[in-house]
Amino acid sequence: MPAPGPLELALCAAAAWALLALVALAFRTRAWGRRALHAPPAGDAAAGAGARYAFTKGMLPQAKESVRTHLPSYAAGLVFHGGVFASFGLLAASLAGFEPGSALLRLGGAAAGVGALAGLGLLGKRIASPVLRGLSAPDDYVANVLTSVFAALASLAAFAPDARAASLVAGAALLLYVPVGKIRHCLLFFPARYEMGRFFGRRGTFPPASRRAA
Repeated sequence: MPAPGPLELALCAAAAWALLALVALAFRTRAWGRRALHAPPAGDAAAGAGARYAFTKGMLPQAKESVRTHLPSYAAGLVFHGGVFASFGLLAASLAGFEPGSALLRLGGAAAGVGALAGLGLLGKRIASPVLRGLSAPDDYVANVLTSVFAALASLAAFAPDARAASLVAGAALLLYVPVGKIRHCLLFFPARYEMGRFFGRRGTFPPASRRAA
């Protein structure tokens, strides 16, 4: 494998920054300690059932009103996230010295490309909808553009070696932004979801009574 060049080193530095910053955020989520709950538990005081439900059946469309009424956007979001994961896999393969053109890279490139289209579709919906525009902050647009462009370039690089440099630059830019923008939900989602499941499980509302026997 050839020695890493400036772009590869810049990408590795951006990845190190993102990792260290996310670790620091993980510690900060515990900085205020755990809130004392004084009311007697009406459900699972150990947080097990509520947390399990929050990460399993509580993630399904039928458990979320906001998802049930927007299934196309939900599906597009799944495709978008899948494309981003595929893009990072392609980036790792590129750093490992894999050459474009293999069947596995082409498959990953296709997934990344479809994910980029889904991301751009969600961006278009945000721009076109007055309601979504009113709810949106600049971070919403920056995060989508950085991620969609990265996925598109990763897809292109899987088929065309000339696009590799651009995909490395886009990957580094995205990694630099991850800890400071909304993309940090890739980490914060998990403790937030766990605490929600723990709290509502203790209250006896997670899982809902209609689903406890299922």
